Amino acid sequence: MWTGVACRQSPPTGGEPMGTQVVAMVAGRAVTKNALEKEMARRGPGARKEAVLDELIRFEATLAKARASGFDRDPEIVNAIERVLVARFEERELGSVEFPAVAEDEIRARHAADAARYRTPPAVRGTVLFLKCSPRMGAEQRAAVASLAETLRTQLATADAATIGRLARENSEDQTTRYQGGDTGWIPAGLAREALEPAVVEALFAMDPPGAAARVIETPRGYHVVRLMATRPAATRPLAEVRDVIRHQLALEKREQRAAAFRERMRAGLDIRTNRLVFDAIPADPTGNAAPPPLP
Repeated sequence: MWTGVACRQSPPTGGEPMGTQVVAMVAGRAVTKNALEKEMARRGPGARKEAVLDELIRFEATLAKARASGFDRDPEIVNAIERVLVARFEERELGSVEFPAVAEDEIRARHAADAARYRTPPAVRGTVLFLKCSPRMGAEQRAAVASLAETLRTQLATADAATIGRLARENSEDQTTRYQGGDTGWIPAGLAREALEPAVVEALFAMDPPGAAARVIETPRGYHVVRLMATRPAATRPLAEVRDVIRHQLALEKREQRAAAFRERMRAGLDIRTNRLVFDAIPADPTGNAAPPPLP
């Protein structure tokens, strides 16, 4: 004999038969065989049939009571349901959240059209030995540091890599480059390096050709002995380096175009009007946190 799981009592003998596809009836709504099987499959191995049915009945029973109380007509609930409805509808109509496919010829065309966007600026690479001067130094002490800087300039101008490394380790007080042979790394034009004084960067870009000479740059912090080691001209990054970046950008554009077309379709054929009088009367910041007007 069939036993209702929710209340563990035999079903009433009256009423219409439920047929072969209905497992339970709750307030006139059917819990179907298909619904029970899908929920058991969703939960995976180990799902107890009786427990799953009991939860489905509990859900339907609670839903029936909520509707009977008018809860489903509460404006906040209606708004929440409508938002879920719109979100799911947009998801279905716009398709997968994955990016649209981008063809190779599209990538090549964008790389050619936006060549300037993928250009790297000219860059320099130098050696810097930094001799620090304390603000409390007297003129004689500072002059001694300046003399040492000039000596290092002469040595640095013709030094090989091994000698440069030794000079940096023994004399430079720049902890960023000291144990890298004074190497600044590549410095692109227009991009400041926090570890280097602007005057040092400016001097490196002004020196030419690489390795020809060294200069002493004086700043409030001390003396920088500078030698230009290499230059790199501006160039367009090859397609192989930026292919993935371009593909991602094109996919984003395609997705946005598809979304924009969808939004236009949703408006088509509908009577849409705006009441400007009411709209303009609403404060721009309804929270009241708008910035106060400037003082006269």
